[in-house]
Amino acid sequence: MAGLLDARCEIDVADIDFTQLVRPGDTVMWSQGIAEPTSLIRRLMAQRHEIGPFNVFLGGSYSATVLPVHTDFVTVYGMGAVGSNRALCRAEKLHVIPCHLSQLPALLDSGAIRVDVVLMQVSRPDHDGLHSYGAANSYAQHALARARMRIAAINDWAPRTASTRRPDLSDYDIVVRDQEPLVELPSSTPDETDSAVAANIARFIADGAILQVGIGTVPNALLAALGDRRRLGLHSGVVGDAIVPLIESGVLDNSTKILDRGRTVTNALAGTRRLSDFADGNPDLLVEPVDRTHDHSVLAGLKGFVSVNSAVEVDLTGQVGSEVAGRHYLGTIGGQLDFVRGALAAEGGRSIMGLPARTAKGTSRIVARIESAVVTVPRSDADIIATEFGIAELRGKSIEQRVKAMISIAHPDDRDALMEAARKQVAGIAR
Repeated sequence: MAGLLDARCEIDVADIDFTQLVRPGDTVMWSQGIAEPTSLIRRLMAQRHEIGPFNVFLGGSYSATVLPVHTDFVTVYGMGAVGSNRALCRAEKLHVIPCHLSQLPALLDSGAIRVDVVLMQVSRPDHDGLHSYGAANSYAQHALARARMRIAAINDWAPRTASTRRPDLSDYDIVVRDQEPLVELPSSTPDETDSAVAANIARFIADGAILQVGIGTVPNALLAALGDRRRLGLHSGVVGDAIVPLIESGVLDNSTKILDRGRTVTNALAGTRRLSDFADGNPDLLVEPVDRTHDHSVLAGLKGFVSVNSAVEVDLTGQVGSEVAGRHYLGTIGGQLDFVRGALAAEGGRSIMGLPARTAKGTSRIVARIESAVVTVPRSDADIIATEFGIAELRGKSIEQRVKAMISIAHPDDRDALMEAARKQVAGIAR
């Protein structure tokens, strides 16, 4: 293996012996989302007993390559229940590090989060001989400088995406060839409730607005509802297949941007082969690093920036819980508050939380008090809350005004109980 390290030659994943590369007690990190180097991860997990106890840091994962059964020798750290990480959270096998996505680069650069081994997926070279970070411009690149071992996996299925920051293979100790197709995330189909929530959100998106919209049923419904808009822009943390029709039709042309004019900007792709093929070699779709996509000064400079996010529940004063229901992790902090505060700082910016008024089991998601006490977005940052029953505009409103507005967008059958609970539980309203 030493000869391979010195030569940095391209080898097959099957030839990697992690028992010679990962030491007991090490922390391993890799690129996240659909850019996970899944073949390498499976080999690492298969060799865990021979390696001895070690740690991994998981970002958003959809590959189910790290499972509760693997925690017999692997301690798993991460940011929350994104994708297949939810199984680890349900089994109480994921140790959550609460932080904003914008903070991760500094935490890695400083060594506050220590990483010993980095596995990074990269694309095949383009016509200029340059590689890219493919489907996700991972924060894991910030762990490279301090890591003892760095492995790059060239995946021919990874899109050759445009970016202001590209990998340099001379920074890696080992380069492997990986032929495994990327994980695909088909677009979820919105139902009538999702479409009604989206219709209420769409009222606040004018021609020329710059959007941050994630993935999921409500975002998909919202993007589908914007076909009659003009000159929209997008600067987001993650995008799915639903952006492609808007770009192809000319609705989303990014013409109003000062920064990155004419270019869609995201940190990660999370869709199917259609999205990857659209991004491959496309100079007008930038997959940028976290310290650019989530930077507050960048976001504040996006005139007309509208940030659209979802939540697990929202209380009557505007506090948003996006991580925990009861004591179970269902989500993550991620970049939500980064985008909320960026939008509120931008000229003409708005921050919108969209969610159905009830869960699938019929429980109200508008609550008098967040049961878990885990608040992702404080009420001081509340702006617009949308359900299928309407809009609550909370910025600049008193506690009593907020309570009335929030109850008005709850399910009609929940409103009396919420008013009664508010009188008993919410400080700052008349008894």
